[in-house]
Parts: sequence; C-alpha cells; structure tokens
Amino acid sequence: MLRNRIRRVPVTVRDTHYIHEYLVLPDVAAVVAETKDGVILVEQFRPALGRRILELPAGRLHRGEDSVVGARRELQEETGYIASKLRLLTRFYPSVGLSRHKVHLYYTKDPTPGETHWDPTEEIEVKTIPISEIPAMLYDGRAADAKTQLGLVYFLASMGWTYQRGRWVPPRSAFLRTGATRE
Repeated sequence: MLRNRIRRVPVTVRDTHYIHEYLVLPDVAAVVAETKDGVILVEQFRPALGRRILELPAGRLHRGEDSVVGARRELQEETGYIASKLRLLTRFYPSVGLSRHKVHLYYTKDPTPGETHWDPTEEIEVKTIPISEIPAMLYDGRAADAKTQLGLVYFLASMGWTYQRGRWVPPRSAFLRTGATRE
C-alpha cells in the first residue's frame, strides 16, 4: 500500500548528512457539523489502533479536488448530511515528521439529513454528541485523533467556552439558559 509513497530526501544538519524518509499522502478534509442536538461524529474501527473511535467526518481529497468540495463530499458520504455552507476553520499539518499532507478543517451548521454513501471498506455509526458532552470526550480519549480534538477545541472556543484551570467552562449564557450553577 505504501510502496512508491515513501520519499527519501538528503538532509544536512550541523555537518551530519542523512536520508530522511516521509510519506506522500493526499490532503484530508474534515467537518465540524453542528445540529440543534449537538455535533455529528462518526464511530468506526481503526486497524492501526485496533479499536473503534469517534471522529469528525473526514477523508482524503481526490487528486485535484478543492478542499471545500472534498469536505462536502466526505460529510455526505459518511453521515448522509448535506452542508449548504462550509466555513474554513483552519489548515494544519498533523504529523510533520512523518508526512507533509494537510488537514483542511471546516465548519457547517444545520446540515440537511440525507443518505450515506459509504466506501466498501467502511462500517460507520453516525452519532450526534451533545455540546455539553464534548469536554468530557476531550478528557477521556473518546476523541482520540488530532483532527477531531483540534476541531472540537475550535468549535468550543467559537461557542464561547474557555479553558480555565484544567477544565472547559461554558459561556455564561449557557448557564442562564439551563439554570445550571457554576461550581
């Protein structure tokens, strides 16, 4: 699978010469999709981890595909939801020592439900996670991969949540809506 995807480049650092190897991988598009009930995540088995994890809907971009087109396609394929508008949150390199591929992270609100179009190798369970549960997911490892953690942190911050003294604190307006009290 990785044959011909490994590049070797000569590097010199402080008069030491060596060959650095890295993987040539396609860029990835991921989507933070918010509904009235929470954030849409997908649970699927990841062979490298040997277990199922919750992730943002995401996938590799096709050769020459614009990242926003790929984000819209992956959201619909994996979850069935159709995004009318997508807003770019950020682009980042998830593992610069291993690869130079980028993750293009998007946000959409109130996507329209539709039909999934899974790849033959995918077995996905679509879940909607209440916003109030997201901080616990970040702590306990249910959101285990970098793109999902970063996407959920961006999402919480955009909603007015702050990280204070080792925990996520919801915006004051959330307390007023729910009648909850601060500890």
